[in-house]
Amino acid sequence: MGLNDFQKQKIKFTFDFFLDMNHDGSIQWNDFEDMMTRYKEVNKGSLSDADYKSMQASLEDEWRDLKGRADINKDDVVSWEEYLAMWEKTIATCKSVADLPAWCQNRIPFLFKGMDVSGDGIVDLEEFQNYCKNFQLQCADIPAVYSVITDGGKVTFDINRYKELYYRLLTSPAADAGNTLMGQKP
Repeated sequence: MGLNDFQKQKIKFTFDFFLDMNHDGSIQWNDFEDMMTRYKEVNKGSLSDADYKSMQASLEDEWRDLKGRADINKDDVVSWEEYLAMWEKTIATCKSVADLPAWCQNRIPFLFKGMDVSGDGIVDLEEFQNYCKNFQLQCADIPAVYSVITDGGKVTFDINRYKELYYRLLTSPAADAGNTLMGQKP
């Protein structure tokens, strides 16, 4: 069974928002270099040299894994079509975060740290507002979206909650709390 239109829309969001940094319609190594630059800008220099080198090594691993899974014609470019085909195969067997491709799992700490700019392990409302603003997400009601993330204040928005939402963003066939990472209510 293939992906429904809603899932394709969400996968397209991850392609455009998280990976195709220069918006040329494909993913290449230079997109990962642009990602590192953007990440440093968003975190306003709070990234140490050691963090930067760790991030670079991780992104190099991610790029190799992504290419190995999705670059069907081996041209060092992952097109939208190749990316979508990879996700159609992945989602068919994915039951938890642990089943996501390694490059996705490795990306989670960096994406979370991009939100948690204070470094306290929790993304508060102000940090989420800044995330939406810095990444130009179209979010009409940020406090309402944040309330969904935290289940009305009952759940802390920490790395574990982020993992859950990220998994749901990538795999859920219908609108749910995973949409909040796109700045949208379910």
